[in-house]
Amino acid sequence: MRTFLLAAALLATAAAGTAQTAPADTVTIRPGDPSLVTDWLVAGSRATTLKLVQPMKQDVGTSTETYTVADGEIVKVSTVSVPMQGMEQTDTVAADAVTLAPRRHASTGGQAEVSLEFMDEGVVGMVTPRSGEPTTVMVETDAPVFDGAWMNEVVRSLPFAEGYVAKVAMYSPQMGDETSEVVVSVTGQEDVATAAGDRTGWTVVAEMGPVTMTFVVEPETRDLLVTRFSPQPGVALEMVPAE
Repeated sequence: MRTFLLAAALLATAAAGTAQTAPADTVTIRPGDPSLVTDWLVAGSRATTLKLVQPMKQDVGTSTETYTVADGEIVKVSTVSVPMQGMEQTDTVAADAVTLAPRRHASTGGQAEVSLEFMDEGVVGMVTPRSGEPTTVMVETDAPVFDGAWMNEVVRSLPFAEGYVAKVAMYSPQMGDETSEVVVSVTGQEDVATAAGDRTGWTVVAEMGPVTMTFVVEPETRDLLVTRFSPQPGVALEMVPAE
């Protein structure tokens, strides 16, 4: 139980992945891509509940995200709490409010303390695990990449159309000294039952290493209606807006 919940908490705050297979001509999305719709990003808060749906049904954690916008920069403070394992992880990430180009990322309370700075030409910083020696991050890139902690925002900013496929260039602390391209696919629309009634959203599938995450996004509001993933065989979890 502890292993998969830990994986769930990490996935909820930072999308870690390895390179995925996609057609060679698939477009790669980077910060500032003109196809991304980012005007929905405004100051405010969002709370979600982490639910175990297989092999049993149980609420196992919560997540809160608070956005502030000032001087062209958007800052998101995310806190994931999993009480049964005494875990509360907080991530503070900053990005350009229009392009989503990352600037800073700090993480506390999880399996490692993280401090990163993003630039067009790379990522630098420090990762200090709970046990073990600090690791210096020095990653060179030939073009800007997203912060993995902004995966939700990138998905919510996609140009929704059935059959749309793209690779998202990103970096997360779990990647060490490498960046990654996460393949995202828009597979259609579906109805999601919410406290306010059924709502229709576009379904986006993201292949992130061994884990596939499915997001359902309402196109008019860009609200994230549900996120689904399976951290290990036989285990399925969902993140839904808190009631």
